[in-house]
Amino acid sequence: MKGKNVVKSTVLNSVAINKIIHTTYKAGLDLILEYYFFPLSPKEFRKKLLAPSKQKSESSQESFYEFCLAQLELEKSFKGEGTIDNYKKLINTMKAWKPELTFDEIDEDFIKKFHQHEKEVGNMDSTIAKKHSNLKYLIGLAIDKEKIKKSPYKKIKIKKMHKAENQDVLTEEELKILQQIYWSKKYKAGKQEVLREFLFSCYSGLSYGEFEQLSYSDIKLVKMKDGSLIPLLTNDRIKTDVTYKIPIVSSTVLELVGNGEEVEKIFHPLTNQPTNRYLKVIMKEVGIKKKMTFHRARHTFRTIAALRGINDTMAERIMGYSEGDAIKNIYTHLADEDLIQEMLNKWIVK
Repeated sequence: MKGKNVVKSTVLNSVAINKIIHTTYKAGLDLILEYYFFPLSPKEFRKKLLAPSKQKSESSQESFYEFCLAQLELEKSFKGEGTIDNYKKLINTMKAWKPELTFDEIDEDFIKKFHQHEKEVGNMDSTIAKKHSNLKYLIGLAIDKEKIKKSPYKKIKIKKMHKAENQDVLTEEELKILQQIYWSKKYKAGKQEVLREFLFSCYSGLSYGEFEQLSYSDIKLVKMKDGSLIPLLTNDRIKTDVTYKIPIVSSTVLELVGNGEEVEKIFHPLTNQPTNRYLKVIMKEVGIKKKMTFHRARHTFRTIAALRGINDTMAERIMGYSEGDAIKNIYTHLADEDLIQEMLNKWIVK
């Protein structure tokens, strides 16, 4: 019948033919949707479409996440807590992106999608490479137990790209350029707010997800040995529930924070997409030729802190990193005054 995916009832075996047409059409549509972001070549599409259908085994439908967590419990006896925590952290990150994952879904296309997702959320190449390394290990556990036949990484090479990373963090000179633009009030409304938050993140390491929850009640004054009072911005990270503590040791950073009543919000962030779109425009307008997302601000802080000689443990405390119980135990012995003094000694933003 014209315009429909069926043949006329007068055709011999029309019912069987129409069933094949319907099944094949649905399978083709499913393939198009599944590989929408990574389109198959005509040859690959045809191969997958015409591949004989197989009844998925009960094993292939098991949860990859549950399997990994069970295996990690067994490995606690011979692997360090920090290492186990890193694997679990990866699993939680993957769950947030893909809540359910079965063994039969893990192939080369899945690895490519995971890689693309990590790039889109703004992670650095070295961070992504580390996640791939951990994922490859977990997949190896599944291969050992014959849950997966072969590694999807066999034809995929993940390389660290340090040169690219260095181009994607800002220098102190570039931060000064952005600061001058902010002071000039060249931008209005949302664009100015994005620049304000981005600069604050560069100076403090505060992650994008934390801006929405902050109010002026999260700032406390810490009395130093010389009697001076220094503001400290502190709260728990939404993602890890680890407390960060950000010393506000310069008038420049204090100006970015502003003043308000305790119940008032400090920042008024836009959603992720318009935020990164504004950042792209701002970088182009000021002549900074670097690929920049909001997450790069956090990496910028960590890079400059290292160059300035700020103690690694203190920098991680400021940023609210979570890398296992050993680090957490060190954190508990760091006084607020120590964090503030480290920033006063090493990096005063001018």
